[in-house]
Amino acid sequence: MPETTVSVTESTTTNPDGDDYHRKQYRTTIPKDLAEFFDMDRETTLEWKVGGASNKLEIIVHDNSEE
Repeated sequence: MPETTVSVTESTTTNPDGDDYHRKQYRTTIPKDLAEFFDMDRETTLEWKVGGASNKLEIIVHDNSEE
């Protein structure tokens, strides 16, 4: 199975009242083989859950397209 990486983007903006707002965003990609297997498109959403072990992740694929 292919591996993917996580990229992190951090930014700070100042609100109109002068307070700083810090944002951290994480991004990853889905391996092409998995995206094709699950027939993913723009209507697909992913539900992320922590698994039973500390390093396990469960991803549930939802096809939200109306047929």
